[in-house]
Amino acid sequence: MSITLENRVLGSLYGMATGDALGVPSSTYPQKQVEDTWGWIDTFYPPAPGHIFHDGLKSGEYTDDTEQALALMHSFIRNKKVVPHDVVNEIIKWADRVKGKYASPLGPSTERALKAIREGADIHTSGINGNTNGSAMRISPVGIIHGIRKSGCEDLVKDVYMTCMPTHNTDVCVSSAAAIARGVAVCLMGETDLDKIVLETQKAADLGAAYGNKICAPSISKRIAHACEIVKKAETPKQALKDLYDIYAGMDLAADSIPVAVALFVLGKGNVKLVNEYCVNFGGDCDTNAAMAGAMAGAYSGIETVPADWVETINKVNDIDLSVYVPQLIELAKDWTVA
Repeated sequence: MSITLENRVLGSLYGMATGDALGVPSSTYPQKQVEDTWGWIDTFYPPAPGHIFHDGLKSGEYTDDTEQALALMHSFIRNKKVVPHDVVNEIIKWADRVKGKYASPLGPSTERALKAIREGADIHTSGINGNTNGSAMRISPVGIIHGIRKSGCEDLVKDVYMTCMPTHNTDVCVSSAAAIARGVAVCLMGETDLDKIVLETQKAADLGAAYGNKICAPSISKRIAHACEIVKKAETPKQALKDLYDIYAGMDLAADSIPVAVALFVLGKGNVKLVNEYCVNFGGDCDTNAAMAGAMAGAYSGIETVPADWVETINKVNDIDLSVYVPQLIELAKDWTVA
């Protein structure tokens, strides 16, 4: 049975949000500690008191990954294109709204950039030291829009760069965000061959690496290929998780996180439930890796592979209904102007 466009868009939004919320308690934990604490995470738990980032959140509550993606969507719907100043204003409004809500709502690169912008820095230079996954964690709306439009990789990467610029204006961060956005877009277009999807993420990563301030960082494209090869060679999913963790660990550096997200999307064969569970039991930056991989998986296999009770929890705990964004994004894509 074919999957409708609406189904894929909704799946991508809930794939992101459920992955984000599922990964709240295990984020930053080593893989063995995740297993020793929960056995296997397949439902929502609150963070432990004193959690370095998420103390203060409730079970089923999502984090900055989803919140910033929503901020991007609000800006895009209003402007029908990427307007970097407006994007950063939406993120600042969100940051002010959640200040004090939980331990650390902002990632390190975003926090540095927003501090500089508040102090008067130009948004063309405020993000020139970014090296973490904050640009990629929130990028799925760009992928959704370009997937609906059936855009080429070049147009998508232009918009990715303009979205990254205020906070993550470096080659590695643009490359990372481009990989995830392209993965979402190609899945939304209905590509079913996982190898082809991976190649498209690599192509976008290579194009994205031409943008932004040049910093010392490895190739995102080559790391994606390497990470995917690791999980393909493993005899079991459990072995794949261990082998991949031993090399990448999956913490918040873009060069560690994005290859893990793409590889776990492949390991779970684009099924949201499997992909998100692999991500949140992997260790490292669990919520962000699951938000990225989950957005790709939802676009690939649709809302049917997101457990209904997960969706219900997200809606109830976060007081939201992500389905309202589906027609807005589809309509927006018709009038979209590439940066």
